Order: sequence, then structure tokens, then C-alpha cells
Amino acid sequence: MKYSGKRLRRQAGFALAVVLAFCRLLMAQAAESPAPATQPDVQMTLTKQAADAKVLALDDALLTALDNHPSLKAARERVAAQQAVLGQQVGAYYPTVSATNQYRTTTQSGTTGISPTGFDFFNSQLTFNMTLYNFGKREGAVQAARETLSATGYNYKAAVDAVVVGVKQTYYAYLQAKAIVKVNEDTVKDRQLLVNQTQGFFDVGTRARIDVVRAESNLYSAQADLIASQNAAQVAWVTLKNAIGVRDLPERPLVEDTTMTAIPYNLDEAREIAYKTRPELKSFEAQRRAQDQNIATARRGHLPDLIFDANYRKSHVSNDTAKVGNRTIELNTFPLRPSWQVQLSFNIPIFDGFRTTNRVEETLHTYYVIKAQEEQQRQQVALDVEQSYLKLVELEQRIKANEAAAKAAKENLDLANGRYQVGVGNIIEVTDAEALYTSAQTTYVRALYDYKIADAQFQRAIGK
Repeated sequence: MKYSGKRLRRQAGFALAVVLAFCRLLMAQAAESPAPATQPDVQMTLTKQAADAKVLALDDALLTALDNHPSLKAARERVAAQQAVLGQQVGAYYPTVSATNQYRTTTQSGTTGISPTGFDFFNSQLTFNMTLYNFGKREGAVQAARETLSATGYNYKAAVDAVVVGVKQTYYAYLQAKAIVKVNEDTVKDRQLLVNQTQGFFDVGTRARIDVVRAESNLYSAQADLIASQNAAQVAWVTLKNAIGVRDLPERPLVEDTTMTAIPYNLDEAREIAYKTRPELKSFEAQRRAQDQNIATARRGHLPDLIFDANYRKSHVSNDTAKVGNRTIELNTFPLRPSWQVQLSFNIPIFDGFRTTNRVEETLHTYYVIKAQEEQQRQQVALDVEQSYLKLVELEQRIKANEAAAKAAKENLDLANGRYQVGVGNIIEVTDAEALYTSAQTTYVRALYDYKIADAQFQRAIGK
């Protein structure tokens, strides 16, 4: 078989272009590779690798958040405060004991000035007071405080769930951002390789200058996208630190997790589970029970109280006198003279300016407010379940389609590169294929971690 001189020159030029492109790639890699490290450099590198090897697992992040998040600290303090309120109400079952010590000096004034007949008064008294029975008022107050404590505990559980889902969302959002950075880094490398190849083809005259310019433009665009994705990853880390509740948490690699679990419930089952387990709904139930007790206690304000009082004291007035026979003698101040008193009171409220009546009205309206808020929360729970469930179903289907699209885009890119390298295709096909592949990869990565985020929201929605 014979070849014309023109065809031989074309094939030789193409072969030379390929060799030049390969040499340029090797030179670029050599320029990017670091110089051989000295022994201290090696030690520093190993130390850094050992530090970086400490990855942050999701469970560790959750435990750190549960220990450090300010909202949980506040929720725990609210529980402790309500426990103290319950203790105050239980105190109504115990007596009140108090001690009083008094000293008073008095002078008297007359028409001629200050009289010398002033006196000193000494008193030391111990008082005992106890409510024997008040027709269920204190029992209702104690039970209301106990139910309010239960509601506060459920509010703490809701705060824990909110922190957990917040950590999970930001954890997967950071993994998503780092995965997108990796996609953009690979894109920059591929486009740098294309620039080197195109420049080699141009140097031997087999491609036009416009191919080089087009490849360089795509490279700079990919570098800009890489910078933007790196900044997004830094923002994602800051957001994760805020969700954990630790401001000075050093950036560490996370454990990648793209596993997909099947949805174990249908929508109706998930909604019923949420109604039974969501702590917000349980909190409102406890608040209603507490308000029931407040209503009963307010109505009992019309009923009497049975109270026992007792006191024992020692006192004396310095100018006190006593008759002994026909004589009047002044008694000594000390020792003080004892006395005591016991009293049983039965207090019947007759009219208090309608305070009790209005207090009952207040507690009734508060009960209806709580009931309306409970229904609003119940509707919100149903909305949370439905939205997160439908989002999971959508993403489950999207992931399969996006995975297939990414594989097809990769095959399209390989074909476009092959066509361009043998001189059949053009630069537009390659750059379009690269853009399509990068977009397909990014979409696939987003869908994977969006599914993990949606799964965390679904678990939160059903109260798991």
C-alpha cells in the first residue's frame, strides 16, 4: 500500500502532537510534585497525617452536641427550675415554723418635756403554722406542678431532637460540600490536561488557536467553580460547628456515608407513629392535664381553709410592776416571762371582689389556648411527616436517574475525548461533554446527601 507524502506528513504531525502533549503533561505533573522531603519534613508530614487521621464520626458529633449545645443547657435548667417549683408546691403539706426576737425601747413625753417613765420591751417568740385541710387546693397545685414538670421534660426531649437533626443535616451538608469540591478538583485536572493536549496540537499545526483559547476559558471557569465550592465547604464546616455548639472545633475529616435505607413505613403508618411519639404533642397533653388541675384549684377558691396556729413566747416590759400585799414592786427584766397560744381557724371566703371568679375564667381561657396550640402542633407534625416522606420517595427515584445520567455523561466524555485525540471531533464536543459530566456528577452527589438529610428529617418527623 502506498501513502502520499501529504498524508505521511499529516500522520507524523499528529504523532508529534500527541508526544508533545504527553511530555507537557509529565512536565506539569513534575512541576506540581513537591521536592524530596528532608527527615524533619518527613516527621512533620507524618505528624500532620496522624492528626488528620482522627476523623469526626457522626456519633461523636452528636455526643459532643448533647454535652455542649447552649440550647440543651438552657432546656436542662428549665427542667431543674420546674422541679424546684414542684418542691415549692409540695411544701404546702409541711408546717411553717418561724422565730422572732424583738427589743424595743420607748420614751414618753408630757406637758413638761420628756418623762423618765420610758420602758424597754423584750420578746422572743416561736410560731408554728400549718394548713390542715383546704379542700384539695394544695393537692391540685402539686399535681399541676407535676404535670408541668412532665411537659418541661418533653420540651427538653424536643430540644434534643432538634439539636440531633441539626447536627445530622449540617454533617451531611459538609460531606456534600467536600464531595462537590472533589468533583470540581477532578474537573480542573481534566481541563488542564485538555489545555495541554490542545496546545500540543496547535504547536504542530494540527489545531487552530481557537481550540486552545476555548480550552483555557473552560479551565478558568472550572477553577472559579472550584474556588466557590471550597468556600462553600468552609461555610458548611462553620455551620456544623454552630450546630454542634463548639466554637473552636478544629476542622477534621468526616466519615463518609452514602448508604440508603429503605423506608420502613407507608405514609399513614408514619403519621400515626408521629402522633404517638412526638415529644411536642406529649408536652401539650401534659400542659392540658396541668391546666385541668389549675382550673379545679381555682374553683376551690370558694371553699374554706382549716388552719392550725400555735406560738410560744417569752417577754417582759422593764417598767412592769406587781402588787405584793399592800406594796407595789417593780419586776426584774430577766428572766423573761413565758406564755403560749394555740388557735384553730376555719376561714370561709364570702366575698373577695370577684377575684376567684375571674381566676377561674383565666384558667379556662388558658386551657382553650393550649388546646388550640396542640391542634396546630398536630397539623404541623402531619405536615413534617408528609413533606419528609414525599421528599425521601422523590430522592430515592432521583438518585437512580442521576446515577444513570452520570454514567452516560462519563461515556459521552470518553467518546468525545477519543474523537478529539484522533482528529475526528472538535473542541466544542469535548468542552460540552466535560460540562455535562461535571453537572451530572454534581447533581448525583447532591442527590445522595440530600437523601441522607431528608432521612434525618423524616426520623425527626416521626419522633425517632
